Amino acid sequence: MSESAPPPPADADARIPLFADPLAGWVNDDILLDKDARRRLGAEHPQALRVLDWPELRALFNKHEAPANHHARRDRRLGLTSVLVGVAALVLAAFTPLAGAAGQAAGAQIAGALAAFLALAAGALALCQMMAARSKAEWLGSRYWTERARGLYFQVLVNNLDLAARAMTDDAALGAWKRARAQALDALPPAGDLAGRVRDMTRDVADDEVWILPAWRTAPPAPETSPQLDLLLSCLRAQRMDVQIDYSRRKLGDSLAAPRQQADAARRAVGGLTVAAVAAAGLAGVLLTFGFTLSALGVQAAVAVAAAAAALALGLRAVNDGLFPASDLVRYAWYNAAAVQARAQFDGGDLEARIDALRAMEGHAYRDLRGFIASHTRSR
Repeated sequence: MSESAPPPPADADARIPLFADPLAGWVNDDILLDKDARRRLGAEHPQALRVLDWPELRALFNKHEAPANHHARRDRRLGLTSVLVGVAALVLAAFTPLAGAAGQAAGAQIAGALAAFLALAAGALALCQMMAARSKAEWLGSRYWTERARGLYFQVLVNNLDLAARAMTDDAALGAWKRARAQALDALPPAGDLAGRVRDMTRDVADDEVWILPAWRTAPPAPETSPQLDLLLSCLRAQRMDVQIDYSRRKLGDSLAAPRQQADAARRAVGGLTVAAVAAAGLAGVLLTFGFTLSALGVQAAVAVAAAAAALALGLRAVNDGLFPASDLVRYAWYNAAAVQARAQFDGGDLEARIDALRAMEGHAYRDLRGFIASHTRSR
């Protein structure tokens, strides 16, 4: 496999600066959506580009990718805004009595009115998010479609290796290859059926729907070895395995902007705020024990700090659970390990083992998608 693309180094994520976004500037070019990726492949292996470039799939993918990203951003913005406004209302309400205890009656009235307004606004935003379930359904449906299209790209190749390898240098085989993949493209679900497909996927615990075409559930006979087949397999290794390993490593990386690090930092902050709330409440109790009244400024301050810290902890936990569900972080770790194992099988095996590894990768990708859909279907 002298023509194989080199895998990314195992410590690729270690080169990401501590405060950098691990996905900033990163392009998922596994199905050659990016024109620069197509240009690079065409310059190095023009015969491979003949087979691996799929303009029709690319156009349909982009058609669904844009609404998926739009609805995801909309749902996230609405949820974050409602939580932040609600926390602001609670914190302001917590400190409102303190203004009264300090002799600022007018200030207390203004703060109380503002807190009430923010609470109503937070409730309205939360209601809007609940009523915007259609937006979330469209996001998950579009994301389901794009990932199934990504799977189709590789499943057609894995189940037609002989034809695809011959199509690299034979024009008649290239025509047959394009007809085969055009027929496979018709197997993708229609846009009007996405909601039903999403529901079905969350229930497919037996992995019955890994392969988009039922005929692909049984592996075809292994093709004859050839330089073209070696090149095709090395490209599939790079596009299907290396890219997914790089992506999941970035999600799990040590950069402070990586989801795993942000989730860990948020959990530590929630713990600190909880301790602060308990300590402030304890201080209020001690002051009351020593004869201070509830209206005393010190008691009011301790109660305000306790209530505000508790509100901040609850809000931060809600944001953390919404942005970085624990199930997502577990899924990233599992998917990375599964992809690394598949790549190791590919690198250490004969032709049949490499094909088996590529087929196993399709099962891993399907289970990862199913986990994503199930997690975000349940989340609010």
